[in-house]
Amino acid sequence: MRRTKGLIGAVVAGVALGAGAAAATRALAGRPPRPRPSGWYAVTVTTAPAALTGAERPDLLAWLAEHHEVRITPAPGGRGSQIAVRTDDGEIRERVRALKQLLETGEVLRVDGQPEGHRTPLGQVGLPTMRQLMRRGAR
Repeated sequence: MRRTKGLIGAVVAGVALGAGAAAATRALAGRPPRPRPSGWYAVTVTTAPAALTGAERPDLLAWLAEHHEVRITPAPGGRGSQIAVRTDDGEIRERVRALKQLLETGEVLRVDGQPEGHRTPLGQVGLPTMRQLMRRGAR
């Protein structure tokens, strides 16, 4: 008898949850989509903050500071500096990654002419969407 009451309670709870989700979906369907908030993209580099704020800073960092909001703060745990750029653009994220490589290794590594290989019909359909997601960067 106890088992039956517990089972009935679980079913009732599941139905109520499903009804609530359906109501919420209907309520949200009429609303316009919210704009995506602009976020910060941050990397930690093994360089002192003073070396990134003076006249000796790299040209790429100067360009980023001219075109975007940039914050340079000491990294947690004394591990160097944290460079944060406010952006939603995948291209700017690539530039920040290139800046990190330049500061830590002295050069920017490039991979040019990498072939994509043979695409299956399903892969050909998904390719434009995948390229668009790669341009925006990881979220």
